[in-house]
Amino acid sequence: MIHPPKLLASRIIQSLGEHGTPPERGVSYYNVGNKSLLDALEKHYLASYLPEGGAVFKLVVGDYGSGKSHFLYCLRELAWARRFAVSQVDLSPHECPYDDQKKVYTAVAKALVWRSPDQDDSSPQGLASFLERLLEDIVTRHGIALGSDDAVNLPEVQALISSFQNSRIDSTSYRYAILHMLEALLRGDMARRELLTLWLHGEEVNTEAMSELRRLNVTQKISRSNAFQMLRSLAQTVRALGFNGLCLLFDEMDRQMSLSRRAMSTITDNLREVIDRTREDLPGTLFVYAVLPTFIYEVVPRYPALQQRLQVQIGRYFSHTNPFSPVISLDKLDLEEQELLVKIAERLQPIFEIAYEARLDTDLQMRNAGRLAEAALRVLTGTSHRRIFISALIREWYRQWQEGESELSEADADMLVGGTSQDFERKN
Repeated sequence: MIHPPKLLASRIIQSLGEHGTPPERGVSYYNVGNKSLLDALEKHYLASYLPEGGAVFKLVVGDYGSGKSHFLYCLRELAWARRFAVSQVDLSPHECPYDDQKKVYTAVAKALVWRSPDQDDSSPQGLASFLERLLEDIVTRHGIALGSDDAVNLPEVQALISSFQNSRIDSTSYRYAILHMLEALLRGDMARRELLTLWLHGEEVNTEAMSELRRLNVTQKISRSNAFQMLRSLAQTVRALGFNGLCLLFDEMDRQMSLSRRAMSTITDNLREVIDRTREDLPGTLFVYAVLPTFIYEVVPRYPALQQRLQVQIGRYFSHTNPFSPVISLDKLDLEEQELLVKIAERLQPIFEIAYEARLDTDLQMRNAGRLAEAALRVLTGTSHRRIFISALIREWYRQWQEGESELSEADADMLVGGTSQDFERKN
């Protein structure tokens, strides 16, 4: 089994121990329980249907602490490995509400990134940086730097630009903005790069800047009315530049129900439009939207048009035997809850030991993990026990590493789980 390097191991343990939430990178090192779901998404979509130009919408449903963000991180790493550009956006009422398509486009453009499997997590996000990294990957293979005449004249660079010029891009302004951005990056024109970055990221530009953009044939402003067209142009651009597709991951961050009824109505209308238009208007795009169960059971039934599109029979959620369902449920995974929690512990212990250069008694700590798992399932309701179990486990490992290992009693386990739960409640 492959383990993470020390720095990444430390980040994983720190995030899980302190908050019970996954770090942005490294989830594959301790991921268990959702393999059949990820395998089905990879087999039916990332490996074939999407690279061929298809598109699909999936709704991920999971309660607090069920692992929605964890699942999206796993999916993101799969998409990167399959050469998909990925944009993962955390939605909230105050940051990028989905009742404004322009803000959604802007959030997507600013979060766009692709990383090779061996790349660290230090590369900047955003469409401008995405294009820069793409060109750097080409020219550095030839020992050439961006900003030189040699970079502009490389046959591979010219082939890339020619391929893009011959591809369909829905918005003419978008096409010219990408072409001029590629040229600015190749020639090291920082002023033009900054101007085009503002436009491509959906930022407001002043009158003087807009005049300069018009001279570059970028005549449209990105607005609510054309935001979906721009999103479609982004999807087309990604494929025209040699990627297999675009993966859009939206995480409601457990705050969906705080929106007003009016905003919720607009959101459901936008989601219905996305589901309908994904089939034809977002080529090569996997569009994933993660929500709480309350969205399915309390919100969707109030909007018949959306309900029809998300209708699933009980027990017929997305799976390896039913990859056509639009709804992916995280309530039921590949393992029963007790076994799931212990398997997570088995994967995390080596990471803990790498992070702190420690050695723990595996047999003893797996017995402790089993006792903590029983306590979490006995004391806690819903799926929040997964998050609290992981945090309690790591905190106890650290204590025992410092003070000496010992076997937990049932009362000890109950106290640890209950204390961690109360700690989370105070923080939230």
